[in-house]
Amino acid sequence: MKTNNKTVTIIGAGLAGLAAAYDLHRAGWQVTVLEARDRVGGRVHTLRNFTNGLTAEAGGEFIDQHHIRMLALAKEFKLSLGQVGSWQGQSGDWGAYEGKAGQLKNTNVWGFDLRNEIEKIWVALAELAKQVTDPANPQSALHAKELDKQSASDWLDSQAIHSLARLSFIQHIRSEYTCEPENFSLLDLARNAALYYSTPSVAEPNYRVIGGNDQIPRAITSALPDVRLNTVVTSINNHAEEVKITYQQGDSFHTITSAFAILAIPLTTARLIKFNPPLPADHQKMVQEISYGAVTKVMIEYRNRFWHDKGWNGRLSTDQPIVYTWDATSHLEGEHGIITAYAGGGPGAKLSALSDEERIKLAVEVIEKIFPGSLDLIENTATMAWVNEPFTRCSYMALAPGQVTAHWKTLFTPAGRLYFAGEHATVYQGFMEGAVESGQRAAKNIMEISRS
Repeated sequence: MKTNNKTVTIIGAGLAGLAAAYDLHRAGWQVTVLEARDRVGGRVHTLRNFTNGLTAEAGGEFIDQHHIRMLALAKEFKLSLGQVGSWQGQSGDWGAYEGKAGQLKNTNVWGFDLRNEIEKIWVALAELAKQVTDPANPQSALHAKELDKQSASDWLDSQAIHSLARLSFIQHIRSEYTCEPENFSLLDLARNAALYYSTPSVAEPNYRVIGGNDQIPRAITSALPDVRLNTVVTSINNHAEEVKITYQQGDSFHTITSAFAILAIPLTTARLIKFNPPLPADHQKMVQEISYGAVTKVMIEYRNRFWHDKGWNGRLSTDQPIVYTWDATSHLEGEHGIITAYAGGGPGAKLSALSDEERIKLAVEVIEKIFPGSLDLIENTATMAWVNEPFTRCSYMALAPGQVTAHWKTLFTPAGRLYFAGEHATVYQGFMEGAVESGQRAAKNIMEISRS
């Protein structure tokens, strides 16, 4: 497919599309980025409607110490990072179950060592991780088909643990993978465990960009010559020699032709695009069948960080509808602070059906019930339900039983001159790092094939 026509159209100005555009542009390619929203960043969206310059992430939030691409971009654009604790577990984590609330390690609250019971699951998860020796190729695991037929719920049912520890891990799955355990492939849980949880009791730090994660996509955009906002792609004509893309901007329709194209949007929105000719059968099935989760966030700014006085670090796993909370400002100093209430899976879908006002009211009430008096300290609130966002319509990919072996290889395979990128088309599923990796890989593959 050797060509001197170095033109690429990229659909989507999230981190995947922008990362691809950035590498191609620097390599001398003519790149056009089409973005349906009136902003760049996609699911990286920082909210700034708080006091004293505080920010909170409505979307992608955590960068871990192994996310070399995100760390490199932050360094390149001279952005400072603030450290937050491990997602797996921290000192000061609380639980609120069955009318009780307190630190997970407080045996006086629970009547037994709940923290130890939860640790048993992480040990079992590390053992499960051994089933996938290559997280980049889970379909090649020795028992891949058998594992893929099962769900995370099946595995959890087999663990001899206390019911509250089991509930705690269900809430973890709802929070990290934004789906219900019965809808999550055990093979993909094992794959993720091999990536992140292969050593129990090792709590590695995460980071946020000080001033907002969206500074990274904004910085990349500033280096690109042709990023078009408010452009909704309606059709892709993927021919042997070129790709023609039609998009709507305002009341007008336009067509752009290029040698290659990169589809860097969630497959939930790709389903709204007309493909002519139709995608190959495997790609059609992938686009139509891949499962995604649901998630909501409610961000509550308080005039003082009352949680410090309670011996609480802001991280709370609960059987209430909000599922999980954390301190969105834990990487910053100051009197004011923001608690994010994060609901994924079934609870996330239910909260998405509420109005913004109803969702915020519910989150505030749950925290007030556990910490009486917190209501009087509220300064500002904000919320995001990603399934309601018209150009996302999901949280991120959550592969259901059977879908890893069915679609994993196709996620990484181009359809002629059309390449796929996004957090779904990467080993680092669901992370900003994965979006960047997928975009850079798509750009590299296009440059390589154009020379061959």
